[in-house]
Amino acid sequence: MATNSVESAINKVKAKGTILRVLGWILAVFNGFIALVGSAASGIKEALDVVLILFFLAIVTIGVWLIIKGNKMIKLIKTYYDYSTRLAADPEKSIDLLASVMGITVATATKNINDMIAAGFFPNCYLDGQHNKLVIPTTVQPQASTVSTPVSNATTQTVKYSTVQCKGCGATNKIISGTVGECEFCGSQISE
Repeated sequence: MATNSVESAINKVKAKGTILRVLGWILAVFNGFIALVGSAASGIKEALDVVLILFFLAIVTIGVWLIIKGNKMIKLIKTYYDYSTRLAADPEKSIDLLASVMGITVATATKNINDMIAAGFFPNCYLDGQHNKLVIPTTVQPQASTVSTPVSNATTQTVKYSTVQCKGCGATNKIISGTVGECEFCGSQISE
C-alpha cells in the first residue's frame, strides 16, 4: 500500500514537472520569437510597440520561471532517491549527518526533506526539529530475535542480516537473511 503511494507521488511530481517544463519552453520560445520579430518589424516607433514587446517579454519570463520550477521538481525526485538510500543506512536518520555526507547545509537538507514529505515521498514521516532527524513511524510486527537463541543440543544459532535495495524506492534496507521484510521508507516487500 505504501509503495503504491510513494510511486504515485513520484509519478505525480514527475508528470507535473514535465508539464511545467514543456509549457515553459512553449511560452518562452513562442513569445520570445514574437517579441524579436515585432521589435524588428515595427522599429519601435510608437508607445504601443514598446508595450507589446514588454508584454511578450513578460510572458517569456513566466516561461523561464516555469522551466526552472519544472526542473526543480524533477531534481527533487533524484534527490529523494539519494536521500532515502543514505537515510536507510543511518539508524538515527540524522539530518546533520545527511547534510554532511551530501556536502550541503543542514537548512538545505531540511528544506528538501520537507518538500519531499509534502510531495508524499516519505508517507507518515515527519521531521523532529529538536533532535534534527527524520522520524519514520514503524508498524508493530512480530520481530525475529536478534540475540543468540539456545537450541536443544546446547549450541547457539545467530541471526544473519543482509543489505537489500528496495525495488520500489531504491532505499537500502537491512533484513534478516532468508526472510521477507518491509522497506522502512515506502513499505514495499523486500527480500534477498
